[in-house]
Amino acid sequence: MTRLFCTAAVFCIGAAFLVGQYRRVHVHEIMTLPPDSIAVGSLLSPALGDTVLLVGIVTVPPVLDPATDRRPLLWAGARWVSFLRDSNPNLQAYAGINVLQADTTVLATYFDRVRPGDYVEILVRITNFPTNTDPIRNRLGPTQAEVITGAQARPVEFLDYDRPLPNPIPVQISDFYRGPVGSSIPNIEQGPRYVGMLVELHDVTVVANQPVIVLSDDQGNQMYMRDQSGYFTTRAHRLRDFTPYPVGQRIRRIRGYITASTVGGQPQSFMITPVYPEDVELGTTPPVITSVERDRARPFPRSDEPVTIRIGIRRGDFPITSVRLRYTVGGPDTLSVEAAASDDTLFTATIPPQPAESLVRYWVEATDSAGMQVRMPLTGTYFYKVLDRPARIADIRHTLNPNGASGYIGFRVLLEGVITADTSDIPNNAAPRMYMQDDTTASSGIWLHTTATTDPIRSFRRGDKIRVSGVIAELGARAQDWHVTALTSIALVDQGGDGGFISSGNVVPPVILRTRDIAGKRQGESPAEGWESMLVEFRNIVVSDTNADAPSNFGEFYIVDADAFGTPEELTSRVRVETDDGATRYGTRGTDGKIVLQYGQRLDYIRGILFYSFGNYKLVPRKDDDVGLSVHVPWQGTALFNEVPRHLLSRVLELPISLGAGRVTVEVYSALGQRLWRWQGAIGMHPLRLGLPESAAGMYFVVVSAVNQRVTMPILLTP
Repeated sequence: MTRLFCTAAVFCIGAAFLVGQYRRVHVHEIMTLPPDSIAVGSLLSPALGDTVLLVGIVTVPPVLDPATDRRPLLWAGARWVSFLRDSNPNLQAYAGINVLQADTTVLATYFDRVRPGDYVEILVRITNFPTNTDPIRNRLGPTQAEVITGAQARPVEFLDYDRPLPNPIPVQISDFYRGPVGSSIPNIEQGPRYVGMLVELHDVTVVANQPVIVLSDDQGNQMYMRDQSGYFTTRAHRLRDFTPYPVGQRIRRIRGYITASTVGGQPQSFMITPVYPEDVELGTTPPVITSVERDRARPFPRSDEPVTIRIGIRRGDFPITSVRLRYTVGGPDTLSVEAAASDDTLFTATIPPQPAESLVRYWVEATDSAGMQVRMPLTGTYFYKVLDRPARIADIRHTLNPNGASGYIGFRVLLEGVITADTSDIPNNAAPRMYMQDDTTASSGIWLHTTATTDPIRSFRRGDKIRVSGVIAELGARAQDWHVTALTSIALVDQGGDGGFISSGNVVPPVILRTRDIAGKRQGESPAEGWESMLVEFRNIVVSDTNADAPSNFGEFYIVDADAFGTPEELTSRVRVETDDGATRYGTRGTDGKIVLQYGQRLDYIRGILFYSFGNYKLVPRKDDDVGLSVHVPWQGTALFNEVPRHLLSRVLELPISLGAGRVTVEVYSALGQRLWRWQGAIGMHPLRLGLPESAAGMYFVVVSAVNQRVTMPILLTP
């Protein structure tokens, strides 16, 4: 049967007219990826960007009940969410798709009325998520469909009702990822087959529950469980009281839809999204190790000090029979200590003294009377370094954690170092950041985090060497970005009456890098992680995009090594430059009094602090001397201008243009993009003299256009 929900005959006639403008497609046609896409690791549908009439069977309703309970079942940033299954029940791959309606005030689509089993036709645009301006990351965003709600909107057409729903497809975590989260490798050959489809995992273990639940198989492959359903979240759209499953909880069965999102700014192509309470069946509850701690005042024990580990444990369904502390000292041999019970929930074990400079790794295993054993941490180890010397920043920053997090979070440490960025360098919209460095080797810089404007640490300037103590933390630009190691709760440490101040005028040379060293690196990935919070410099580079987040604008542009500019390597070698945080005159908007460096502008160098936020490593220049504009402007590899000075003392500029006969246009723009002067004519092999306008000193841009090419040169006019 065919039926339209219509509010007026006129609307129905209009909708029928629109049908003829779009091709009618089934889910399988949209979701199937060609072999060449899989070969290059792309999850993008060949239909990306198309507007189509999508046909399929509804498997999840957008709201609980359109008439009596309009709370959403699934939630994606204030959007209605559903899934469609291809009408062919025999398909076991590429047969599901996530469908969303962004504007929930538009009711004329009747998308909120679809129910499981409805066979429908919906006017949608094929998109992908998560999206990213970086083409490499963007292709990891699987396909989805967005309901058209604008002028082209038409109501859902209900073709049939009560179609049978498919059974979940048995899968394994290794079908989606291999390895632990943070360093896992997506399975591009298998994972895309199940995007938007109902699948089922068996016998997995919860290995983390903050901020997102992480599931692991017995081989250590891990993936995220998404809290999109109101039945499995603690967020505002919750439909019941839900407590995240404890670490160590075994899950006998979990079924859900394969969706995509971001965690900590990193795209996650495959997450499992259970919908209803019965989608998760818990197994026997094992013992739960609630804490593994040592003395926070002793981050680096001396070679003559034993280390006592305190272990918190909560019993599961059976009594605990054994708690063991296992450790290694710089080698593969594993040693073991049986922990002693202080009470029913607290155990202690002691690692004997170890030689100076030893790296001690340790973990805890607990076993109950049923033979169930849990480990903390489930993968990897805790660790500490034995020191008979003062700690250096690299001792703290060096980590075994794949996400780059320090192994000393919560410990108070004593450090000496030189300020490489003070509050005037990175004002960061009245929330300034400071940085300290004690060497130029990797991991030798750290963020000095302060919040109080009266904090004494803020009085120090770049080049000051100071002595401080503080608590190690992982911080970020937002709650999801806890990925930058920082020193918090800072106090100056006086020695001999110096008040923590050691000397001034110290110079820390920048570490010279290439953009390809940093470009595209994930959180914690080398070598980028090692240069985090350090003063670094890129040389001989080109502005490759004036706005890294277009059409949005967050004050970041792209730079790339000059030898990669204009080559296929350019898109995979770019690094972001953040301009809103620092105190330079350069920006990306042109409406805030800042100068926008144009596409193709060469820079002799650009330096600053390497930061991480919103899923990207990025450079934060401090002041204008961190940006060295090139004195040469290239034209397809040939110098168009010969030795043009950056600073002018007069308002007359002589441009020795090395160009054959032809039409040339020369324009002068202000820093805000206002055209002040224009000349057009034929130029031979002789200088052109042009008069700059009678205006205040400052930055101008001279733009020369010829032969379908365009070159921009910045000129600083001095009084």
